[in-house]
Amino acid sequence: MFFEYKKMIFMKIILKKNRYFIMKTITLLLIFFSVIFNAQKRQFWTYPDLENKIGTHFPIENYKNSEGKNFNSNDLKGKISFINFWSTHCEPCVEELPYLNKLKELSGETINFIAITYDSKEKVNQFLTKKPFNFQHITDSGQELKSYFTLLRNPMTFMVDKNGNIQEITGTIEETKFEILQKIVKESF
Repeated sequence: MFFEYKKMIFMKIILKKNRYFIMKTITLLLIFFSVIFNAQKRQFWTYPDLENKIGTHFPIENYKNSEGKNFNSNDLKGKISFINFWSTHCEPCVEELPYLNKLKELSGETINFIAITYDSKEKVNQFLTKKPFNFQHITDSGQELKSYFTLLRNPMTFMVDKNGNIQEITGTIEETKFEILQKIVKESF
């Protein structure tokens, strides 16, 4: 009986030490995976190489708009252009639509508003019947522009000057950015 009692105490000590070791290991693993996940998340939300694109020509060549008309960089010249990369399944893209439509409404025809998506024309048309997006639409189903700009997420909006050169690049347009863009639109008249 004494031997069994010692054995039981010994087992409790081992279990207590093991429990401490297991808890410590789990905590370290959670910290490790949290750091890895956040590093990947930060990488996903950054815009690699986009700073190098500021001041360069926006390379839109040989695309067709939603009416089937050819569209290229010559269509950008002479007007400021807001070029928005979006997707029908992107929640932030849908959330910024009212702001983008309001900017378009404020400017009339003085600014080009172009929406570029990787979705099919059919999917875009189906989406537009439910949610109005008053831009000129271009489908980049081959994703050449997405690859050129190394876009890792949507939405992204490029502000292009009258010569077709990229001046600014921004992510989701929410109220604060909308107010700034509203001033830019008003100053461009």
